[in-house]
Amino acid sequence: MSLTKRVLILLGSVDALLIIMSLMDYYILFLKPTGFVFPMLLNIIVLAVIGFRSRFHKGWTIAFLTVSIPALLIHSVMVWLMENQYATIESPENKSVTIEYRSFTLGETTYLYEFYKTSFGFIGKHLDDQTIKLIIQGKDHPTGLGAEDALGLGTAEWITDDTVRFSTWQGIKELSLNSSRSSGRTEDITSDIESFMTKLESKESGDTINVNGNRLVAHYDEATDQPWIEITADNDEGAIPRQQCTRIVRDEERGYYLLEECTHRWEYPLYPLNDS
Repeated sequence: MSLTKRVLILLGSVDALLIIMSLMDYYILFLKPTGFVFPMLLNIIVLAVIGFRSRFHKGWTIAFLTVSIPALLIHSVMVWLMENQYATIESPENKSVTIEYRSFTLGETTYLYEFYKTSFGFIGKHLDDQTIKLIIQGKDHPTGLGAEDALGLGTAEWITDDTVRFSTWQGIKELSLNSSRSSGRTEDITSDIESFMTKLESKESGDTINVNGNRLVAHYDEATDQPWIEITADNDEGAIPRQQCTRIVRDEERGYYLLEECTHRWEYPLYPLNDS
């Protein structure tokens, strides 16, 4: 097999790998800031060299360059105009998430955050159902507030091995690295919480739910005529420390179910509302 064929096979394999990864929402993270600029440039250079070395295909090579170079320039300009920025946060368990974010202003400022679950330090799985979008009206936008501050990036908290909690400008939001928890699974959890709240108000004992690594058990004290919640977790590794709370409430403004009147402090964020 000639050197030219080997190079073409290698180039085709790399291209196929990148396409398959993209279709599966996997990305090589160090290529994300430049989109497909470097793979496109590599293809143009290699094919141009091979074309010009061939005595029969120089015309086709010139035609190829006439089309591909403008396409590369247009793609480069589009990547530049997007002005995406990146940050990475790591968990104590050596897991990490790369955040791709940008903002644009048109009477109001919109901050858009995309998240990538990192594997092997350089491959990211796009969590397409975990996008966070924050819109702040111009009159409400604080001076100096940037995209990282709006997300609360500096105070991000790993509440479980697979869940990150952000104290954003518009309330608390959670990111799940396990995308199966989204959509239907989220609806299941919120439905469980609503049912638990109903039974607690009805003074029923024994109902149990599990949320973010915590086990919540409903109890009723006949002597005081008061329901209460026992909070536990395996190896005390849940998002909320072991203790007792009085009730769960829906906080529409903050977009969260809150545990209130707890042993260690007044309230704890438990889980996002379905529409938050």
